[in-house]
Amino acid sequence: MFWRRLSASEYKVLLAIPQSLTYTEVAKRAGLSPSYANVKVKELARSVWIRFWVDYRAMGLSPTYLLARYSEEAYRRLATTQIPFIKRVVRVWAWDGSKLLIEACPPLGFERRFAYSLPLEVLEVWVKEWEAKYVPSGEGLTAFHEGGLRVKWSELPAKIGDMRYEWEVRRASKVDKLDLLILREKELFSYTSLNAIAKRLKVSQQLISYHYRRHVRPLWRLNYLEPKLGGGIPLIYRLRTADVALSLSLLAAFSQVPWLIDAFALQGDEQTVIAILDTPPEELTAMHSALLRVDGVLRAEPLAFLDAASDVYHGLTAHLGLSEDGWSIVPHDRNV
Repeated sequence: MFWRRLSASEYKVLLAIPQSLTYTEVAKRAGLSPSYANVKVKELARSVWIRFWVDYRAMGLSPTYLLARYSEEAYRRLATTQIPFIKRVVRVWAWDGSKLLIEACPPLGFERRFAYSLPLEVLEVWVKEWEAKYVPSGEGLTAFHEGGLRVKWSELPAKIGDMRYEWEVRRASKVDKLDLLILREKELFSYTSLNAIAKRLKVSQQLISYHYRRHVRPLWRLNYLEPKLGGGIPLIYRLRTADVALSLSLLAAFSQVPWLIDAFALQGDEQTVIAILDTPPEELTAMHSALLRVDGVLRAEPLAFLDAASDVYHGLTAHLGLSEDGWSIVPHDRNV
């Protein structure tokens, strides 16, 4: 995941990132100079995505994945055309052939209606009930050792019962197109300055600052890190658990895994956990073995492998489906 070994001070920067919205906050939390923190965050961003974690549900959106039959035409269209609510498209390889994995955030309650309105043969719709991202922490399953991050998989079976998933419910928040465009920029890199966003969107910095303070900042949960595909073995992992409590504990555990891309329990089938990881080859066996040794994990299996070369990240495109302060599913053939 990381382009080189980390020094002790660089590790402090890493731990400060989740709770910090500016370079100054990173420096303060890490106990380092602002200039040093600034440089180190930018160096880290060369090998991982530092993303602004948005509470989509507070906006009336639903984090969802679609698994669809692959066709070259469908992939090319999704890769070259921004469609409302679709964030990411990547080709995956499963035992029964190639498929498309599509990350989206359609309006709440309209996940399946949205999925089946697309020009695709949709095979599965995965609506997130709970989700986890990699949030660096100095405690728990991951340890900083000799300049690297090491997941202590051997300790997972004993620790899993003490891992708690934290969640909160926020009141609904109305957003406009400018708010969504600011969120899109922040998701690409959490520390993009408001001045840079204003220049990119060609509006005044005062207006961007106002929208950020009043509308965007309240939707922020944390910053999280996401590996850039290709450093390991990118795969989709599926686990079946004996109860929902264990599913939530597993999500808490995955949130400490540095090569995690995304993990979630399925709405309507919360005993199924899907984890998308860019796993180092030498870690795959240890991870699989540890998961199978957890009491209550009934099944753990690789579901598909991601083709890193096919990854297309459009970012947040919900502004394309915003109409009169509400959400609408725009016809899929609209070019935008």
